Amino acid sequence: MSVEYKPQEFLVTKHDGYSAVRDDLIDGGTKVRFLPYVVGDAEHIVFGAPFAGGAPVALSVIGRETGKRISIFYAWRKELHPRMKRVQNNGTDLHLVEHGYMNVVQKRARDYAQQAGALFLPLGFDTQSAVAPFQSMLGTFSNEIGQPDEIWCAAGSGMLAKNLSVAFPNSEIKAVAVGLQSRWAKQTLPPNCQILEQPLLFAKPLKVEAPFPICHHYESKAFAMMQTAIKMQPNRSRLFWNVLGWEG
Repeated sequence: MSVEYKPQEFLVTKHDGYSAVRDDLIDGGTKVRFLPYVVGDAEHIVFGAPFAGGAPVALSVIGRETGKRISIFYAWRKELHPRMKRVQNNGTDLHLVEHGYMNVVQKRARDYAQQAGALFLPLGFDTQSAVAPFQSMLGTFSNEIGQPDEIWCAAGSGMLAKNLSVAFPNSEIKAVAVGLQSRWAKQTLPPNCQILEQPLLFAKPLKVEAPFPICHHYESKAFAMMQTAIKMQPNRSRLFWNVLGWEG
């Protein structure tokens, strides 16, 4: 298996009451760190995505940098979301599914991959092939920065939260659920990981004031809850994981 794309080291910035992992500074964000291990030698990769999802952005970067063919399925929209445009500009094939609920989009993508002999990736890229390399990266990182009292992140599939829980066993992982419960509820999480529910749907954006670009559909919801926690318990050490920035 060839791993041809390697992003930069983790960058942490300090802010009032917390520090932040700035993977928004990496083209494609956190997921490009382990995606090369997931796609392996596959030449054609297929994925079904939510319209504002960050995962297809990461996959499109891998495709652009390695020459692999990437096909992304989305529910049809009258106007492409800025992230969909970014994915398209990276050379990815877009397939728009009319009246496509996520389960329909997923089925169309899975069927297409089977017919094309392509690799189909699940939501969140939560595959066993991602675990070992990602935990190795996170383990090295945790040795460098230590174990903060809390690590805050958004949880879609729960993949990031699960791996953070293993790499930072002495930290409390505060994973704010974004998206369908049927996705993150399937995860078996270590005891130091707590799923925190919030009322907004993934499609409903939340704009917050942050000192870095932050996704209004995803990370901003975790960021808002962390800010409340800082006011209530200001003396705890906290790390916020910013998976991907924002354009829109």
